[in-house]
Amino acid sequence: MRTHGRKNGFVTMGQEARLLKWLPRIGLPKGRRLADAGIPDDAPVVMEIGFGNGDFLVYLAKQNPDWTLVGVEIYLPGVAKAVGRLEDAGVIERCRITQLPAQYVLTHQVAAGQLDGIYINHPDPWPKPRHHKRRIVQKDFAALMVSRLKPGGFIKLASDIEALAEWMREILDATPGLTNVAGGGGYVAREQNRPLTKFEQRGIDAGRESYFLHYVREESDV
Repeated sequence: MRTHGRKNGFVTMGQEARLLKWLPRIGLPKGRRLADAGIPDDAPVVMEIGFGNGDFLVYLAKQNPDWTLVGVEIYLPGVAKAVGRLEDAGVIERCRITQLPAQYVLTHQVAAGQLDGIYINHPDPWPKPRHHKRRIVQKDFAALMVSRLKPGGFIKLASDIEALAEWMREILDATPGLTNVAGGGGYVAREQNRPLTKFEQRGIDAGRESYFLHYVREESDV
């Protein structure tokens, strides 16, 4: 499987120690299914794809103490920072972390209808037309996400690149089984308590506003 993203960098000795401590307990390595990851039966399970340095995962965990969070991030220094921040916040045991590609995780490790929600915040825009095929949201990936959601489950996305926001909106608006909460072709308002992440702040510093999308899986079969 080909993936496209930043090359892995380095981690500090302290970060490595935290990874060695926690990943055997909360990691989701290749070959391990989410169903075997020790998640309480009654816990809502919500995934963030591309969690960066973990700030948004920490926010979600603090705001939703009953949730189990699944963080997907291929960039090792981001994983290392997130593990440290989750531990410092006292919420790490309610998280499951993987450095595998999201397509692999959803296809091989998550069962149909297992997730209550999916977040994708400020994914790589791959602005050149010849690179659009590398964008995370594609027709087949959208259908895969829907298949892993429970009826009534959500997909929430954010981007400060208008062309990418339109790309994601057009694909998801046309995906069977999804309803755009804002109506076809619409965006939702920024959630009031949403934290200002590093990537959203970069957009603001560059004079760009962020666009937010919210979809719900329909109750009927897809």
